[in-house]
Amino acid sequence: MKNLRFLLVLPFASLVPAAELPPPGLLREKEVVETFASIPVQEAGRIKPLANVASYRLLRFRARRSIWLTENGEMDGKPVTDPATRNPVVKEGGKPVKLSPTEWLLLSWFRPDIAKIVPLFKVDNSSAISELGLPAKAKRDQYSFAEIEPARQTLMEKMSQYREMPAKNQTPEQRMIVQLAANFLDYEMITGHFDFIRSPVGDKADQLPAGIEKPLRLSKSLNALANAVRTSGGPPMQIPWFRDFGKGALGAMMSGNAEQQLRIFPPGPKVNEVWHGPGETIFGAINGEKEVDAEQLAWLAAYEDVYLALPDAAKFKAASKALLTKIQDAAKARNEGQFIALERHSIKADYFFYAQWIFLVGFVAVALSWIAPGSKLEKFTKIAAWLFLAIATGYAVTGVIVRCIIMQRPPITTLYETILFIGASVALFGLIAEAITKRGLGLLVAAIGGTACMFLAIQFEASEATDTLQQLQAVLITNFWLSTHVPLINMGYAACMVSALISMIYFVVRLFGRLNKDDARLMTRVAYGFICFGLFLALVGTVLGGIWANYSWGRFWGWDPKENGALMIVLMCLVILHARLGGYIREVGLHNCNLILGCIVVFSWFGVNQLGVGLHAYGFTDGTWPKIYGFWLSQIVLLGYGLWLVWSDRADKTDRADVVTAAKVEA
Repeated sequence: MKNLRFLLVLPFASLVPAAELPPPGLLREKEVVETFASIPVQEAGRIKPLANVASYRLLRFRARRSIWLTENGEMDGKPVTDPATRNPVVKEGGKPVKLSPTEWLLLSWFRPDIAKIVPLFKVDNSSAISELGLPAKAKRDQYSFAEIEPARQTLMEKMSQYREMPAKNQTPEQRMIVQLAANFLDYEMITGHFDFIRSPVGDKADQLPAGIEKPLRLSKSLNALANAVRTSGGPPMQIPWFRDFGKGALGAMMSGNAEQQLRIFPPGPKVNEVWHGPGETIFGAINGEKEVDAEQLAWLAAYEDVYLALPDAAKFKAASKALLTKIQDAAKARNEGQFIALERHSIKADYFFYAQWIFLVGFVAVALSWIAPGSKLEKFTKIAAWLFLAIATGYAVTGVIVRCIIMQRPPITTLYETILFIGASVALFGLIAEAITKRGLGLLVAAIGGTACMFLAIQFEASEATDTLQQLQAVLITNFWLSTHVPLINMGYAACMVSALISMIYFVVRLFGRLNKDDARLMTRVAYGFICFGLFLALVGTVLGGIWANYSWGRFWGWDPKENGALMIVLMCLVILHARLGGYIREVGLHNCNLILGCIVVFSWFGVNQLGVGLHAYGFTDGTWPKIYGFWLSQIVLLGYGLWLVWSDRADKTDRADVVTAAKVEA
């Protein structure tokens, strides 16, 4: 009774009466979509719009945030028809239709018969499909729920078997099967979300205890059903109607992961507890000794009203809006959900996605400015580059600020947020440098750094496929050190990466023989300036971090990997500056050292998290080491070229000195 999750291994059966089937077009109407997208829900401890939940679920299953219905009633090239009418979802000759995450979720909730034949699960290894005994398509392809369902039992058995193995010992096929099984189960619960309303006890309504009102509505009969389970005197699974009843409750939770349960009912304003959900309410009735109170039953009734209003479009819209208003009012009474509208705006604006492409256009404009130096084309393209890069930087900075407002906390708490913050900082530093030097170098730095970081952030989010706005412990949200130490350290990373990026540009341009002495001196001066700036930020940030560590952990320094990484950055900056002042390195030597500095920053930024130890690690991210090794390899290649330049310059100086000496001897 305390744990009914074993029901997850049993197939869900969505028995949808034909009379209740809404037309797919109703679920795409703007009014309906906006209503559901704006519903506040609680997931993983955070109040967010339902649109956010739908977005990350679709991203996890499909590695995309949209599904296209193309002409001739096809979805990603696969015919999709309405099982109830046998007509294509999109009529022949119709325009392509793009399903948003919320539209996809509504289709999955209210028309699971259609949703299950939509290609949804991304499979990167076709061998995993073959291992399940199913016909494989391309090596990487999308599979629908209906295509995977015949191998459900095999999938569950193999998942149980492979989960017992350490992740490092699993083959790519085995990892793919474990991931596919988890996604399959979660989507099975999503499509069965309203089963507790449309078919609460499956086809066994005639076996319900006497005295329970029919047709069955749990808002009226939940306590009676729970009492029948508690007083049955035997295992619940022996009750004929209980298996479907329990599966409906699990579907109402919408996830087998406790943190991702859909909690949609705010408790009273004076109650200091998490929100409730329909599944939790049902399980609470079964597992608890007290009856479910009238308030929770009223919430359940409001949720039932939405589904039972179908297929009448007007009643469905009215019930949906009534539910939205009821949740908004209850959340407002608890002083929660104030930033739902802002988060909806942030989802629609998609600041970092658009910033990426505007940065890229800015880079193209910078490249075009090199075609004809001194011409009108150069002047025009530089102005265009300034415009595009300023807009892109504004988008990135605005996106970071909006996230801070939504979460009411400082900008950096996760590895993903460091990428956004450092990317915006690098672009901003580049534009400031360009405003001072006016030579095009800063524009190039902003274009390359901004594009790379925005692209990396988008790829990181897609690979993790979890909400990037994560809830913090209350003690950290207003913590002074989180507002000072962390941003300063990351700004230090950004300044040092700008310096390293300038050195990369220096070697690439010199390799192609287009670097004159004036440009070389400019690059060296600007790189030197950012080393000084990076040293200041990294040193102050490290000291503040030590003070925070002493305050929180009782020690200023503990040789934690993250602490060591920060110290390595400070020491490398000091080495470069002292070597430069002492005359040990000059132009090429400084740029060589900057490449090493960039490698150290990448290790401190990403590498230490992969070690899996220390108090500062943001968490292990699969697939990061190969990317780090790739970056380091590129820097080793440039460093090899730089060392060759040092040797070549010294050889030229020796030859010139020999010539001068010989001339003096002859004279």
